Amino acid sequence: MTLKENFYIIRAMEEPARKQQILQDLKKLVLSKASIVYILSDEEDRVETLLKEFSATFQPRPKLFIWNPFQGLTGEEEAIENSKNPIEALDKVIQRTDQVFYLFEGIHSLMQHDPLITRKIKDVHRALRNRYTTLFIIAPVLVVPEELRRDMAIYELPMPDATEVERILNGVISGSPHVAKLTELLTPDLKEKMVKAALGLSLDQAARAFRSALVGRTSLEASVIDGVIEEKGQLIRKSGILKLITDRPTLDEIGGLENLKDWLRKRTGVLSEEGKAFGLQLPKGVLITGVSGCGKSLCAKVFASFWGIPLLHLDMARLYDGTMGEPEKALQIALQTAEAVAPSVLWIDEIEAGISVQSQKAGGGTQSRVFASFLTWMQEKKNFVFIAATANVIELLPPEVLRKGRFDQIFFVTLPNAQERKSILSIHLTRNGADLSKVNLNMLIKVTEGFNGAEIEQAVNGAMVEAFNSGRPINEQDIVIAAGNIVPLSTTMREEIGRMERWAYNRAIPASK
Repeated sequence: MTLKENFYIIRAMEEPARKQQILQDLKKLVLSKASIVYILSDEEDRVETLLKEFSATFQPRPKLFIWNPFQGLTGEEEAIENSKNPIEALDKVIQRTDQVFYLFEGIHSLMQHDPLITRKIKDVHRALRNRYTTLFIIAPVLVVPEELRRDMAIYELPMPDATEVERILNGVISGSPHVAKLTELLTPDLKEKMVKAALGLSLDQAARAFRSALVGRTSLEASVIDGVIEEKGQLIRKSGILKLITDRPTLDEIGGLENLKDWLRKRTGVLSEEGKAFGLQLPKGVLITGVSGCGKSLCAKVFASFWGIPLLHLDMARLYDGTMGEPEKALQIALQTAEAVAPSVLWIDEIEAGISVQSQKAGGGTQSRVFASFLTWMQEKKNFVFIAATANVIELLPPEVLRKGRFDQIFFVTLPNAQERKSILSIHLTRNGADLSKVNLNMLIKVTEGFNGAEIEQAVNGAMVEAFNSGRPINEQDIVIAAGNIVPLSTTMREEIGRMERWAYNRAIPASK
């Protein structure tokens, strides 16, 4: 049994009117005469504001006193003398007999080192348990000595919802010197994307992200979203094992794979208020397997750019190299971080490297525990963390990963067909400044038959080098020559590709039409 399971724990429901739900949760605790409520959060300003609003819901209105070791117990209209010392402050709580709410900030770190404070909090519980007076303790981590386990209710304060974040965005814009221009340019769609990008941040972090993204701007475009997401990068980097990926291709930058694109387009509104009101279930994730070089990683990245949310990369193999400590703990930190910055996309490249059947047999208990933890999290995660996983050898994955409920869909990518090769060639040629009207794409389609996307890109890059050295624009002859110097994977791994296609025939959905 974990530490938290010994407590009376209440979690706020995920609803649009989250603040009202929080206030209702707090009222349940107070009316049940919970003497001590431990609030798990690092947002002291937000909790202070919530408790002030909460006290206003009672008649007569209870006073709210806030304690920290520098000011002691202070209220809106009075301060209690001789209350800077935590034991003396707790004595004041015991002695006062009217209905009062107390919020203690920073006392959790003192509880760890002073057993007298723990004893005094026990006395507070005994004194308040039959009153409608509550002592709230706010702390970012759970620090509760053994003797207080049965006496506290633990309340995990959820992160701000879209309504609260939108209010912060409006406040930042109204404080800008270009308020009129920004208000005019902030379309409802862009506003929704900015709010969505900031979900998972505290109110202070969201305000800082908006100010950073908007500073010096007199116009607004899609790049402002990246400025907001960068603030989440601060949280992600602190995890040590996750990496924030800023290079996120759009759908237009991927040639072909229309089945996968259609699947994604149909889920455009899953994060919208309309989708939630309709009852749309948030997708869990997709597993993409198939031939190397055909765009598996690109597809995994495109989900983040499509929804306008952060893309986090988890290297499963790195869990076991020892640099991040115990694999189970490292995975727990990574998954907690992914949920903390949700909504987000968690990209796991070559997932079989970390949770294959062979690795569990070779690694014994450690790999099995990591695998079990990961499966449980996939099934039980509360926040929207979309898993975009790729696998080169999908047969290595345990059947528990492949069953429905873990992933929404399994897609198979194979060598691009003629139309897809034309699309891929057009994308790379355009990116390199070529005039498509002067390039015979139909001939190049035949020349690149059997090439994967990566090989087509390499052929174009090689052709660009030749054109540059010749001092002229690129032409199809350069690409023909460059392609002739490439032995495609379809030749060197013909049997392996055939085996993959046979496996995927009735086990996965083709990513291409």
